[in-house]
This record gives sequence, C-alpha cells and structure tokens, in this order.
Amino acid sequence: MSKNNLLSGRDRAMAELIEDYETARAQHTSIYMDAEDLADIAEWYDRNGRFDDAAEAIDYGLKLHPGNTSLLVERCYLNLDLFDLEEAKQAASEITEERPDVTILRARLLVEEGRMEDAELQLDTLEDKYSKENIIDVAYMYLSAWQYDRAAEWLSHWRWDKDDIEYCCVMADSLLNRKLYAEALPYYNKLIDSDPYHPQYWISAARCHVGMGEYGKAIDACDYALLSDERMGEAYGIKAYSFLELGNAEESVKCYEQAVKCNCLSPAYLNSVVGQLEIDKHEWEKAYRQFELALQQEEELTDPVTHSSIYSSMAICLHQLKNEEYEGQALDYCLKAIEIDYLNPDAHLLGGLLYAQRGEEDKAIEMWEEIGEYQDMPSTWSDIAAYSTEANLLDYAIQALEHLEKEDPDYPELHHRLTMTCLLAGKLEKAQQYNQRMGSLLSEKDIENIYHLLLALPNGQSAQALKSFLTESIVYKREKSE
Repeated sequence: MSKNNLLSGRDRAMAELIEDYETARAQHTSIYMDAEDLADIAEWYDRNGRFDDAAEAIDYGLKLHPGNTSLLVERCYLNLDLFDLEEAKQAASEITEERPDVTILRARLLVEEGRMEDAELQLDTLEDKYSKENIIDVAYMYLSAWQYDRAAEWLSHWRWDKDDIEYCCVMADSLLNRKLYAEALPYYNKLIDSDPYHPQYWISAARCHVGMGEYGKAIDACDYALLSDERMGEAYGIKAYSFLELGNAEESVKCYEQAVKCNCLSPAYLNSVVGQLEIDKHEWEKAYRQFELALQQEEELTDPVTHSSIYSSMAICLHQLKNEEYEGQALDYCLKAIEIDYLNPDAHLLGGLLYAQRGEEDKAIEMWEEIGEYQDMPSTWSDIAAYSTEANLLDYAIQALEHLEKEDPDYPELHHRLTMTCLLAGKLEKAQQYNQRMGSLLSEKDIENIYHLLLALPNGQSAQALKSFLTESIVYKREKSE
C-alpha cells in the first residue's frame, strides 16, 4: 500500500533487499525471503510504476508463503492501481486475517464501489479508531480514492504540530492531489529541508513546479531526485514532459528513453510519444508507424487514456493521408478508442466527421452531442463547431457556436466565426447580427458582397478559403497528462 512521502525508496536496507532479490531472479536461482520483505519489494515496484515486477514479486512471495496477508494486501492495491477492481476484490476475498490495514483495504474497496457510508461503517470496526497511525492510513486511503473532504475530516481528529513531518507529508500530498500546487510546494520545501536526500520529496516538488508552469524548476528538482536515486524513472518522466513543454523534443525523447530503461514507462508509451511528435510535424505516415509499434505491445498499455489515444491518433493519421480506402478503418479506430475510453474527445470529434462524410449525419451529431455533454466546456464546443463545419453541417455548427456563446461570450474569434458560418449557411440576417456583436469589423455592404459571392460560387475558391478559416481550430494533439 503506497503512502507516497511516508515511504523512502532510498532506505539502505530496502535497496539491499531489492538488489538481492533482483540478482537471484536474474540468475534464475531460488532465494528465501521473509513475506514482509517481499511485500515491501512489491510495494516499491508498484510505487515506481513497475507493475509487472510487482506482480512477479507477489506471486513469488505467495509460493513461499501461501495465503500471507501482507502479500495479498499488496496484490489488492496493485490491482487497484491497474484499474482492475474485480481482481482487487478477488484478492481481498482470500484474506482471512483481521488487522487494521485489512480493515482499511476493505473500506477502500467499498469507496471504489461508491458505498461511502458502508466504508465508514467498516472503519468504525478499527480498534483505537482515531489513533495517529489509523488517521494517517485512512487519510491516505481517501486521498488515493480522490475523496479529499473525507480525508480532511479524518485528519481533523488529531491535534497536529504544524512542523510534524507526518503532518507535512499528508498535507502536502492532499494539496498536490487537489492540484493546489502553490499551497503544496511550501510543505514539500519543508520536507526537503528535513531530509535533502529523499527523492520522493524532490519528485513531488517537481510536480508542483509543473503544475505552476515552472518547467525549468521542475527539471532542476528532478535532477536532485536523481542524485539521490539514479533509478527513479519517475524523475525522467517528469523531465521529459517538462522538456516537451519547453519545446525541446530531442531532450524530451532522451528522458523518456531513460524512463523506459528504468522500467517506469513501457516502450509502447515511448512509441506513442514519438508518434505524437510526428503528428505535430504533420508527418502522418511516420506517426502511424510509431503507433503501430505501440500496439504491438498493447498488453503494456495499462492506462486507458493513453491506450485509447493511440487508436484515435492512428485514426487521425489515416484521415490526414486522405486515402479513401482507409476511411472505414479510421472510423473503426475511433470506435475502438471510445470503447477503451468513452471520454476521448478526439475519437468523438473525428468519428462524427467520418460518419458525416459517409452520409450518416444523425450518427455524426450524436457523437458530437455525447462528447459535448460529457465534456461541456467552451473548447469542446469550439472544436465541435469546427468539425461540423468541415462536415458541411452548417446549421449544427451555428448551434454549437451559439452554445459556446452562452458559456463564454468572450471566447476568442467567437462572433467572427458566427458571422462567417452564418454567411456560409446562407443566413444573411443572422450574419449581420453577429457582425454587430464583434464590433462591426465588416460593414453591412461587405457582408452582403461576401454573401452574394458565396451564392454565386458555392464550390469556388472563396467559399473554400472561408471554410478553411472556420475549421482551423481543429487541432490534432493528444491531451498530455500532468
């Protein structure tokens, strides 16, 4: 069970345990280890994103110590980290021993099912319910399940010394999880002052700097973490993201490669990153090949967002190659992406366009409406308007822009786009109304002249140029994780 900053991956005894274990496994020799030691090794692997290694350590431990509670607890948390609630519940059902960490685990499973009151009833069975140790463990349990208010409520049951290391750890992690980066950073700085060689403190500080857009400082913090633990792949991952944000793709890829070597990221993820960089350069064939390589290791893609984005990115590549024989496959990729992650915006947007181009306008609008409902924000409706314009569904594009106007009337270029879209749709009076809202950048005579020109040349160069302006907000970029 990960407690983030309360556990140090640099502890000498832990490092020696891992070294002994890995040496034996590499040499294919048996090694007897205590169950608790193997559980700690599995937890360390899990905390550092080495999920396969964690699973192997647990399996090895259970062969030596069948039914051991600590190992089964780690198996539960590993499956939760892999988004597999059913497997986690199965592992929990094999636990027969009752102790505080098992009680808290069972509460966590109830929280995952949305049974919050049942979880609290489970926690009521804890002996010395509000002991300091229980409060910390339960608070972290709620934090890991994104239940910040309940974590804060549990923390309120202890009179904390504000300089207490454990208190600083919990508060820092709580604020970081809520993306309150500026508030979390002073706590991490205090923790760093107390232990400058604790790599996880530096990693968490780096995350704060990333959240605040301070990418150079994030890279510096990661370098300090690597001084303490050169195997910390997470530091390379954050450095890679920071270099990417600073526009240094070459250094970014180098850092991602180091993260792969540290087993923090799978090679499939690296392929997906390189593929996205090729997309940014409009190198569609090169990008597609990278995504194909990623899918050859599909079993490594445990994160559904990344997994889904690979399929939607492949669809984008095929669509941009403008080969009609690929359009059916592109749509299939969009549908597969949605199957993996229903909230993938690129898959819904492009899928709608592909349906429209096949003449299935109802399905197109249905896909756009779905993503508009689930991600009801101005940028989503701006993209929907651009895609529906590309699909020549101009009335729906106007509806999307009008929806956007209700949410954010000051959205950039909004009334300009509304004016031009209405002109394309043959709605002169509406175009004049929206033109007035954007400060009359075009005179009424200009509006009428453009309108009549478009009527005279519906398929001509002028109409196409205007349509290109209206669809230029379509951006083929995978959303980056923090």
